[in-house]
Amino acid sequence: MDARDKKLRGSGTSPVRHSLTGPVPAGVYPPREDTELLLPFATVAPGQLLLEIGCGAGRASLTAARAGSRVVATDRNLEALRFVRDAARRGSLDLEVVRTDLASGLRRFDRILANPPYLPTRPNERDPDPRHNLALDGGPDGWRTTSRIVDSLPEHLTPTGEAFVVVSSRQRELGRRQVTRRWRSAGGQRSVVRRRALGGEVLAVWRLRLPPREAFAPQQRPTTGATPRARRRPRGTVARPRGRPRDRSGSNRGPGSGRNGARGGASTRRRSPPDS
Repeated sequence: MDARDKKLRGSGTSPVRHSLTGPVPAGVYPPREDTELLLPFATVAPGQLLLEIGCGAGRASLTAARAGSRVVATDRNLEALRFVRDAARRGSLDLEVVRTDLASGLRRFDRILANPPYLPTRPNERDPDPRHNLALDGGPDGWRTTSRIVDSLPEHLTPTGEAFVVVSSRQRELGRRQVTRRWRSAGGQRSVVRRRALGGEVLAVWRLRLPPREAFAPQQRPTTGATPRARRRPRGTVARPRGRPRDRSGSNRGPGSGRNGARGGASTRRRSPPDS
């Protein structure tokens, strides 16, 4: 049984339950070890804007909203968005859900959280269930979605904003160097703020920041309110940005029925080494 089978069928680790969500539907990625790594960064000052890209069951988004943040949670999985929306309504939280590709069509935020799919996946390894691929498929080198998120950060961070992104040692080293080089060439700063070893894998959280002159161009003024369409929506509604997503390989995860394994622990692929 390889890493993909372990994650889909169960690997001895269990989802983390959350008081605001309760049991997570089978079609939604549940909170797990990689989700836990992001939680310390899910709290910002009350009233600040926080975006979670690929929210899954929305534990980070709900944690931030409960602390007083104004939260937007995105996903490509409608079942996940409905689940998070309903949990926010039950808690009377300031949380808006948006179905979009990553952060496409959205404004700027004070903080961005992302736990994208990071398993290296060749075309012949793609799961026929698209919801599994949203949760697991990081492309051939594991960086396909992560690199798109990092490259888009200058468009979505406020001048003093910062992003926290989960990465894995399973991702290819060449892709890691390329993503880091592009980020730093734009003046970006990157540091590792959390790290956890799980079986044969090491998960880490990158903290990404841009200096004000890079994070905020004068011709692109940040807006603190919702987009015109979002202003007309009641709190917690499933929103759709203008236009259709251009890339259907987004990071937002929502595994299908029967998925009980963890993306974190015991995710070693049992095949030849990546560079062999």
